Amino acid sequence: MQLQQIAYQFNDYPSLLFVPAGRKYPEIRSIGHKEERAALSRLQQAAAQELQSVPEEEMTLLKTFLGTDRPSIPLPVYKQERLYPHLIRPEMFLWKKHSVQRGLPINSSYFYPEVYGTLSAQDLSRHVKKVVQEYLFCARLNKLERKHWLEKINSAYTQHPLIRLASSKEAVIQAVEIMNKSSLLGVLKYPEDISYWRHRVEIVMRPYRSIPPAWQWTVCSHEKELTLHADTDSIICTCSACRYSVSYHVSKDEASLPDEVNIPQATKRIATIERQFNEIAVQSEETMEKLHALKEIQTELAQHAPIITHIQDFQTRLENASETHPAAAIYTEIEKLDFPNAIRPDLLSLANISVPDASVLRRAESWCKQHSHDLGESLARHLQKLQELAEQHKPQADDVMFEIKEFRLLRSHLEKIQLFLQEETVPNHMLVQILRGEATSKIRRSGFHEAEVFGLLNEWPAKYITKAIIKSC
Repeated sequence: MQLQQIAYQFNDYPSLLFVPAGRKYPEIRSIGHKEERAALSRLQQAAAQELQSVPEEEMTLLKTFLGTDRPSIPLPVYKQERLYPHLIRPEMFLWKKHSVQRGLPINSSYFYPEVYGTLSAQDLSRHVKKVVQEYLFCARLNKLERKHWLEKINSAYTQHPLIRLASSKEAVIQAVEIMNKSSLLGVLKYPEDISYWRHRVEIVMRPYRSIPPAWQWTVCSHEKELTLHADTDSIICTCSACRYSVSYHVSKDEASLPDEVNIPQATKRIATIERQFNEIAVQSEETMEKLHALKEIQTELAQHAPIITHIQDFQTRLENASETHPAAAIYTEIEKLDFPNAIRPDLLSLANISVPDASVLRRAESWCKQHSHDLGESLARHLQKLQELAEQHKPQADDVMFEIKEFRLLRSHLEKIQLFLQEETVPNHMLVQILRGEATSKIRRSGFHEAEVFGLLNEWPAKYITKAIIKSC
């Protein structure tokens, strides 16, 4: 919609474009009541003077933006005849459409706070100068759709020197963050070197940590708010979800971050903390040897994972009835570890090692000694032993599942009761009566007197049956 479709122009005020404001008032009946004419004349004079200094090219953009045949600034009129005391911000019209059947919405965010009718001549001139400047800025932006400016902001952001550096050094940055929290730091040499390295990490990583994860290393995918700043020729792109903003400088087609850094210094620093860590890793020979040993043990045990899993299953079922095979005990801990294909004494390699608890390194030597050359045969013999033991512990019908005084609930009895409860839903007191064989009228009507469990525990006191049910069922 062209603004001209709802706006009015009057020859007495050629530099002003009168626009109906207020959703209920789409038309203008008259302008310039007696008490308003002085303010209107002063505003016309200030606008004309300011527009005269606008270059022809920008004048054309302004006319295109407003859809008028002469340069002017919009002036709101509400209730069809009263001048609205605040001028309209150009954002009201930028990338937006308004209904021809309704006046412009009166939303304070789209109006300047200054009451132009009360300003001195000097203040009015300054205010109109700012308004014209912002309209010209929006006229330039209006040449492209909003989504295209977002694309330009995204492109400029990814080309920012710090973002380019972070993108090129992403593997190093991630590795530094991982190692800074890794349990391996506690076993590397030497403690004073580690302490100094971590201190430097806090300084070096500050610029990268200030950037939200969703902005690493491109603009996030959330909805954006664009705030225009004509005085600095810039657009502030804000993501409320990430609570982060960047500035885009229109003429330069460049982005700037909230906290700019010295790029040569940042480049040198990220290289330095990588080099310092590599030096620490190289002198930690004993730790590296243990990591290699753990990886070899893990590789070997992985080949026997199926049989080890079977052994662990049997041991769980047998609880304390069997001894644990050393390899199965080791496997439980070592399967939690994660190693890269090759272990090297450097930052990028060690960052790919996951050792939740560094104490496993102290056990690496003893594990190597326990490691049997005929591991496969040893595991097979142990599994067979567990299978035989499991057969011995196989549930028997006469297994005592619950015992109180001279009364014993056998497995065969319990299984019958559980089967009955799967098929029928009865309250506990009725179940006790059924098990005791009490043929009440309600039990007879339900047919429970013919159930297999009827009278199953006829010699038991009711209170003991209740305890058995609570404990076993």
